[in-house]
Amino acid sequence: MSSKKHIGVLHMRGIAILSAAVLLGVACGGDNGSDTSAPAESAAPSTDAPETTDGSDTSGPAENVGNRDGQTIKVGVVNNDSLLPAFRIGAEVAIDAINANGGINGAQIEVVSCAADASPEGSINCANQMIEENVAIAYTALDLGSDAAIPIYDEAGIPYITTNGWGTVQESNENSFILHAASSASFLGPLKTFKDLGLTKVGYVTDVNFAGTPYETKLKNYAEILGLEVTPIYLDAASPDWTSAVANFKSQGIEAITGFLGEIQCIGLVSATTAVGFEGAVFASSCNLYLDVVPDLAVGTYNQADIWTTLAYDEAPAEVQARLDDYIANMTAGGHEALISGFAHVSYGGWMELREILSAIPNDQEVNGESVKATIVSQVFPGYFGPDLQCGKALWADSPSACHASIAVFQIEKAADGRLIRKLYSDFADNSALVGGE
Repeated sequence: MSSKKHIGVLHMRGIAILSAAVLLGVACGGDNGSDTSAPAESAAPSTDAPETTDGSDTSGPAENVGNRDGQTIKVGVVNNDSLLPAFRIGAEVAIDAINANGGINGAQIEVVSCAADASPEGSINCANQMIEENVAIAYTALDLGSDAAIPIYDEAGIPYITTNGWGTVQESNENSFILHAASSASFLGPLKTFKDLGLTKVGYVTDVNFAGTPYETKLKNYAEILGLEVTPIYLDAASPDWTSAVANFKSQGIEAITGFLGEIQCIGLVSATTAVGFEGAVFASSCNLYLDVVPDLAVGTYNQADIWTTLAYDEAPAEVQARLDDYIANMTAGGHEALISGFAHVSYGGWMELREILSAIPNDQEVNGESVKATIVSQVFPGYFGPDLQCGKALWADSPSACHASIAVFQIEKAADGRLIRKLYSDFADNSALVGGE
């Protein structure tokens, strides 16, 4: 395991979505059975406050330890369990670890769980349940319909908190806090990589037709700013022909290909580039599953992340490796070893960050929507698997709810022992200034 430290911060992102499959790939990648690191020696839960990973403000939460003994803090956890229960499980494992290690200054966290069904109606039903239960915050692990619930949370004064944006409304809502990178960062990541590689003719392929939406506008604007020529192809979602699309790109002299991709789409794209002999750069969004399904074809492809993952364990700073070890140990102790390399770490890390935020609320104040919102924007909070959180600063002009703005880009390599690993290609960096951010 490498102890090399990297200056800067990371993402992968939190990208807003138009379909479940697309969102899951762009946001965080899929569940992957490959465990690239050994579990910590002890399975005891750990919630030690992380150090900053990017050299920014390291001011920590106020010292309130032990002054909420006997109290309970009720929080909501909403998830599309039928799609990916790992998002909820990661949150629950983290909360169990927090409670086992003193809770929030002595207070125990009580979870009100709601399984939404990815529809607006399901999200609204969960929001109403959270109001009835008088939760302090509504944490959304994964909820594709959550934009519909935002006005309800707004009216009730309950802050909506998530790790990644699941819709455009929450990206610019004053009551919403997206702990990890803005969706804009994920759109920019592949384009910036191609620019750095000296490639200018880019093919963009997806089986989601977002023509005329803010996403297409964003893509075109970013390409123009970077001096790239982007050619989009929208496939039939019911019967996507990835091979024909890549062959089309090849015939046009396209030098690099990426897209609005989920896990299945990444497999289709990577398989097609090999089938037609495409020799340019291939950027497989934030996907993981293709590393298992088509491992030989995955070598040499690029992908991105907004937090460190177990698949990039060897590249992570030593302090992040230690936190990944704790995550692995706690997931294993909870019987969730099969989910370690998937989505669970996203919510797990988000809750370790929320621990610091909730702990900073003065003990003479009730933990409620008002105090949470005042505190989360009051200072820089340390990231757990990624960069520090700056929820009080609009880091991206078109995604002001995001609390960080950085993306890391990796290239897939085969390690000496045969494992596929994410090798850091470009360090975690905030590229928002390139597109009009701060």
